Amino acid sequence: MSLRTAAEMDAIERAGAAVAAALDAATAAVRAGTTTAELDRAARAALEAAGAEPTFVGYPNPNGGPAFPAAACVSVANEAVHGIPGARTLRAGELVKIDVGARVDGWCADAAVSVVVPGAERAEADAFVAAAWETLHAGIARMQPGCAWSDVAFAMQRMAFERGHGLVDGWHGHGIGRAAHEAPQAPSLVTPGLRERRDFTLLPGMVLAVEPILVMGARGTVDASGNATHVPVEVASDGWTVRAADGLVVAHVEHTVAVTRHGPRILTRRAGARAAADLVPNDGGCSRTG
Repeated sequence: MSLRTAAEMDAIERAGAAVAAALDAATAAVRAGTTTAELDRAARAALEAAGAEPTFVGYPNPNGGPAFPAAACVSVANEAVHGIPGARTLRAGELVKIDVGARVDGWCADAAVSVVVPGAERAEADAFVAAAWETLHAGIARMQPGCAWSDVAFAMQRMAFERGHGLVDGWHGHGIGRAAHEAPQAPSLVTPGLRERRDFTLLPGMVLAVEPILVMGARGTVDASGNATHVPVEVASDGWTVRAADGLVVAHVEHTVAVTRHGPRILTRRAGARAAADLVPNDGGCSRTG
């Protein structure tokens, strides 16, 4: 696991600015009647304008299938992540997840947003998206030097469960830097695998993509050993799209975050409507009870 200098964090942040611009462009294109392919084209055009290389295009399929064909993952309704953009037409009130990765001058960044298609009653969906951002920011606030990743995962797990939602395991955060996906794995909930084999201590210079995936209304539980339940998912026949097996709606949000000696630094911060939500406080500790 590599530790990045302040200058290298700045370089990753330049890639993060390109990702943010692509997400803004794709979000602006979300409306009823738009195809998911149009969202991908908007994201790709923004990356090109920023001089960035899309890291998802041609990404190898871990199961040996075709490589990913697009600049953005666009997942709708119960689709969680890795949706392939195409001819699917968006409907008012649907929840759309847009995930973009980019490389600038050899450095990578990755972020995702969840967007409600305008034109229908949306209070419940808006509240769900807000809960997803609260979950992400609860985790980021715990990204202090010396904290264990399990402390971060616990903060996200607690927030999601308190809001009445479940979390997906198996598709989770990761290190990022010279490559789009680097060690370590960074899950969003506490499981035996994390507690026993994959936990790690946060150090200044670590850069991680943090990405909770919430399932609406599937409130998680924690057993007597402190391990959380997770919502089952399945991979579609296209070999990429991951969806909630029970058909429930999913939200996915993500930031690339650096750990500094002063606390977390978001490297994919967006302008406009999300800026206020991205002001994550330094909570000053690792406690699982605070």
